[in-house]
Amino acid sequence: MDRCALTLPKPCPRKLAIGSKPLTSPFRQSFKHKDWRSVLGAPILALCLAILSLIALPSKSLAQASSFSLPDIPVLTIKRERLFTETQFGQNLSAEIAARGRRLSAENRRIEQELADEESELTELRKTLNPEEFRVLADAFDIKVTTARFEQDTKARGLSQLTDQVERRFLFTIAPAIQGLMREKGASVILDRRAVFASADETDITQEAIGRIDSALGQGMPLDELLAPAPASEKDATQDQ
Repeated sequence: MDRCALTLPKPCPRKLAIGSKPLTSPFRQSFKHKDWRSVLGAPILALCLAILSLIALPSKSLAQASSFSLPDIPVLTIKRERLFTETQFGQNLSAEIAARGRRLSAENRRIEQELADEESELTELRKTLNPEEFRVLADAFDIKVTTARFEQDTKARGLSQLTDQVERRFLFTIAPAIQGLMREKGASVILDRRAVFASADETDITQEAIGRIDSALGQGMPLDELLAPAPASEKDATQDQ
């Protein structure tokens, strides 16, 4: 079927048969013999290059991201409880605290025995006293028992608080030795291993720290001397924690 296949700049007075008749006008001859591969090749090539650049962009960004690394900040770990239980200084402090605990336990047993004996005497007196007189003595005994229990419980809590205080003062006293070891290792921070989710064994300096503390402080100081009024610098450090 004949139809107008191309709209020319001038009105087309007749229909053109594409394929059945040769194109004769110069414009049509140019249309026929035009190298469309060269005409269409440039934009297609530009489009392909644009697509390739978009594909290559994420790869380049990924390469840059993979080459990024965190600053080298050495981190060490330590088992803090071992510093107190395995150094000579810490062991001496632990021995003094244990001795105070034993004295408190002995005092509790003595008071308990005294109250038991008094209760037995009160039971015997009940046979010879009228109810009113016995009630007065019984109430006084109850108050004595309650008071003794409160006093001994207070001492027990005080001993527990003393243990915490001694451990804090101990850590403050050994801090210079630990800081010196940290500087020698070129580290920026030392973490308590109990607060670390995972770490390499090579970061653990506990054994070295124990040796350093023993060399620097030896037997340390008596508990009472350790518990002397804290320096202002320690008070500030404790408040910061």
